[in-house]
Amino acid sequence: MIYKKIFYLMVFCFTTSIFFGQSIVNTEKLFNKNKEGLQVSSEFNGTSISGNASVFILGYSLNFSYKRNKSFLRLLSGGQYISQNKNEVSNSAFSQLRYDYQINHKSRYFMFTQLQSNAILLFNRRLLAGLGYRKNLINIERDSSSKINFDLSLGIMQEEEVLNRSRLPLNEKYYTNYTRSILSIVGSWKYKKKLTLINTTYFQQYLFSFADFRLLNETNMLYKLNKNLSLSLDIEYRYDSDPPSQLTNKDLNTNLGLVIVF
Repeated sequence: MIYKKIFYLMVFCFTTSIFFGQSIVNTEKLFNKNKEGLQVSSEFNGTSISGNASVFILGYSLNFSYKRNKSFLRLLSGGQYISQNKNEVSNSAFSQLRYDYQINHKSRYFMFTQLQSNAILLFNRRLLAGLGYRKNLINIERDSSSKINFDLSLGIMQEEEVLNRSRLPLNEKYYTNYTRSILSIVGSWKYKKKLTLINTTYFQQYLFSFADFRLLNETNMLYKLNKNLSLSLDIEYRYDSDPPSQLTNKDLNTNLGLVIVF
């Protein structure tokens, strides 16, 4: 018999992973871009299992945003640690600083920098810096009960990756510095201020090789229980056309939990 001890830091979160895919905080669901001032969102989870198996899981995200007039600044961070029988299975961390400038009610410029590490994906360091343009193409609001949005973003970024050399074959490259295009499509549906569904697709293409691209599709559901507490469901699929030889080219990650927004 396996005894399970689940502890709560701020929220309860049940996480399942196929191919040990990375967990990424999707900022589309966390903040109200029309709200002035400071917003803070945090999500913490922990699971301890003992008995016939010994498993420990710890995850967190801590995010800040500040909006004033046409400027919108966000600082995002998150991470996850998993061990089994005191051996590390997964260890990842993520942080991003992003600035948006609103041109009008349908368009805005953005720029960002991001730092990431992920033991499963062999990232010792992944550093990004980019900028682009985002346009709202569809905005349909039926009285106050339903709202549909569809946004398209185009941009460019510089990507530096340093892989864990000790886990690669001797002749395989462990360092890359690529320029990639950015294409993202975001669709959302909000119903009666209670339910929010968001589907986000990111496509990153290496400019000098059309065979080298990355795709991420994430579907998020957020159901508001009260003013500060929401139930969340995230399904994330990631595809890399040219991964390190030690990895498969796809990941699937599913998260169910509670989100507290202050």
